[in-house]
Amino acid sequence: MTSSPQLSDPKTAAPTGFSPRMVQLIQQAQTLNRYAIYLVYLAIAMFLLFGTLKSLSQFKDSHTIYTLFHTVPYTLLGLSIPLSCYVAFILYRYRLSQPSMLALCIGMGFLLFAISSYVALAAWIGVAFMFRANLNRFFTYLDETNHA
Repeated sequence: MTSSPQLSDPKTAAPTGFSPRMVQLIQQAQTLNRYAIYLVYLAIAMFLLFGTLKSLSQFKDSHTIYTLFHTVPYTLLGLSIPLSCYVAFILYRYRLSQPSMLALCIGMGFLLFAISSYVALAAWIGVAFMFRANLNRFFTYLDETNHA
């Protein structure tokens, strides 16, 4: 996994018209989004691990494995939701993404809970990755602007 471009000193953002405090908040949001992505990866890994264990004959009737198979991935993805909502707020606040796109991602994620928690949590997997792309574009822009 490649690291996104980071400014070593937020004060270098001043020539582009962005305040150092704003860049610092966006960098914090990027870090939180990275944590949300790690939670997504971990949820997928736990889903595969417990699903594989559940398919083995010695764990076929294990209630514990069945419970872990259903609750651990959901819990990990659920923990990524507040992080993604904060990142969405920062993206909206500093207009790093179109408000309609953010509303569609967040709104659709929450509306899908009316259909199924499985479908809604599956939708949240993509939200963190979309936010990562937006944040990477912003820092690439800052890096190009400051080096020009």
